[in-house]
Amino acid sequence: MTHDEMARFAVQVLAQHSARKAVRDHLLSQGVKLSYVPAREIVAQAKAWLREHPEVIVEGRAKAEALGYGGKAA
Repeated sequence: MTHDEMARFAVQVLAQHSARKAVRDHLLSQGVKLSYVPAREIVAQAKAWLREHPEVIVEGRAKAEALGYGGKAA
C-alpha cells in the first residue's frame, strides 16, 4: 500500500468515525438507548449524514495530515 493510498484510507476512516459519532450523539439526545440500535442502522445513518456534511471530509483530511498522512488524500 502506497503512502497516498494510506492517506486516502485514513481520511475515509476519520470521516466515517466522525459521522458515526454524530449519529450516536443525535440518537442519545433523542433519548434512544444505543444498545437497541443495530450497528448497521448507525452505519447507514452515518453514510447519509456524511453525504449531507461533506465538510467532515475536510476535517478528516486535516486530522490525517496531523497524524502524518499528508499528501494527496481523498
